[in-house]
Amino acid sequence: MRDRYPFIVIIVFIGVLLVPLRTFELNPNAIEETFYPRSRLITWTSNLRLAIGDRVFRKVLVGEDNWLIYTAEGETDDYQKMDLFADEELANFQQHLDSLSARYAAEGITLLVIIAPGKNTIYPDRVPEQIPVIGSESRLDQLISYLHANAQNQLIDLRPALTTARADHEIYYATDTHWNDYGAYIAYSAILGELNKNYPNLVARPDSDFEVIVRSPEPLDLSAVIGATWLPESKIQFVPRFDLRTTYKNINVGGRRLMFSYNSDVSLPKLILYYDSFFFRVIPLLGEHFHNGFYIQNYIGGGLWNLSWVDEQKPDVVIIEFSERYIRDLPLFIDPAR
Repeated sequence: MRDRYPFIVIIVFIGVLLVPLRTFELNPNAIEETFYPRSRLITWTSNLRLAIGDRVFRKVLVGEDNWLIYTAEGETDDYQKMDLFADEELANFQQHLDSLSARYAAEGITLLVIIAPGKNTIYPDRVPEQIPVIGSESRLDQLISYLHANAQNQLIDLRPALTTARADHEIYYATDTHWNDYGAYIAYSAILGELNKNYPNLVARPDSDFEVIVRSPEPLDLSAVIGATWLPESKIQFVPRFDLRTTYKNINVGGRRLMFSYNSDVSLPKLILYYDSFFFRVIPLLGEHFHNGFYIQNYIGGGLWNLSWVDEQKPDVVIIEFSERYIRDLPLFIDPAR
């Protein structure tokens, strides 16, 4: 053992030389910014933990067959059917939504509300049995049931179509919180199916109009959360077999990035879409069906936006989308007092 001491001392000395002096200030920010092997060490540690069978990480659980389960932002509460809406909250949201829908209808605007279900909602069987379901209904169950019973028909329930589709394809990524393009296509088809009632020229393209491309494996969002590279996954993308007619442009407004689309077909309606990350892959599908599109991320710029762009742009169709984990913000978004 003594023969190794000089070697160990040399290694420690070299390691100290590699660490910038600011690190020894014991300032956490300085350590994070200047200790450049940090991310590599995190990756090595996470990969090692996975290799030896560790299944509990910060914000993520590892299920069977490396199915990653997000546990932050209320995802676990939604799965366990906890932290429900109060009756008063549901009633207020229904009244605000009906009022907004009636105002838009008077202006010739069609309003649709979509909640993208979380992965645990569509794949509850992939959640480890150690996480029990406690309640009888989730917030999404509550909201959809209440609105269907008491409100006008503005909300599209994607759960039945997504649940049916999972029998044929994986529609969410194993190592990501989001659906893949199979899931995005289902949302797109449901939207066009509903809008077709008022706009007969809006018809979803059949899935045969798209080639399914499997990309090279890469770490997706939940792998990134735990800092692992050991679980790469291939992205599945629908690539059109037809010529695209819509162009897109991003602009900055007040430090916030907005996106516009343009299609030369003036017979098509105009769209405003408020969305989150679930609709990144839905937008390219929808954009082909609108003369102009205006796309606003709900949370961009550090907080919820508002509906002021509707009065500014005078669209024919307004779509408001929130993912299930942000469902508590949806009533706030509709509240006129905001």
